[in-house]
Amino acid sequence: MFEKLLSSFGVGSAKVNTVLLEERIERGKEMKGEVHIFGGKTDQKISKIYIHIDSEFHKDEDDTTEFRDITEPILEIEITDELTVKANEEKVVPFTVYLPYYLPVTFGDQKVTIQTEVDISLLNHPIDHHDVTVTDQTIENVLSYIEGLGFSHTAKSGLCRHRRTAETNPTHCLQTFQLVNQDGVKVHFVGNEEDLHIYVYDKGLVHHCPVYRNKELGEQMEKLRELLEK
Repeated sequence: MFEKLLSSFGVGSAKVNTVLLEERIERGKEMKGEVHIFGGKTDQKISKIYIHIDSEFHKDEDDTTEFRDITEPILEIEITDELTVKANEEKVVPFTVYLPYYLPVTFGDQKVTIQTEVDISLLNHPIDHHDVTVTDQTIENVLSYIEGLGFSHTAKSGLCRHRRTAETNPTHCLQTFQLVNQDGVKVHFVGNEEDLHIYVYDKGLVHHCPVYRNKELGEQMEKLRELLEK
């Protein structure tokens, strides 16, 4: 079993380690982990333990909004309610959380981080961020297919930008992928959605090619290939 140490810090006389049971976590599936709490010389009362999954949002140089590059929680997990750790005691609190598709994948300079927070006596004790690898096999397959047809990523492909919340995405995170070939044909789609809506821009025309996760991918990629090789 792979155990990646995500956080290790002391709070008073207690020490807390957060561990993921898999090296890479995948959207649309459950993430499993454990919070290890090691008691010190005295009993400690912990009111709450949180795990935040965070992402950085980027701002274009020509953006006139007030938003700068910021990091914001995409998913917050409350691990446990009030808990007492006795002196020299170790407690292990397992947790499982479903990773929604609006969580961005790690790609290029786009990072996803995990932060652990502990409440003791009404005070928060945050720790440094730790990178985590978020994957999506459908995204990887689609990008690999498009790249195989001679398309390359633009400089901002895969980066997240600030957006308004929506019914299908309650966060401010919008992750888009943009690719172009030597003839100037462009491919664009939002990556942090359950189904992908791929748009092809060619000679002033826009073509739409949806990719649904509940349908066979090969047939859908064949339709996309027909658009890209016109």
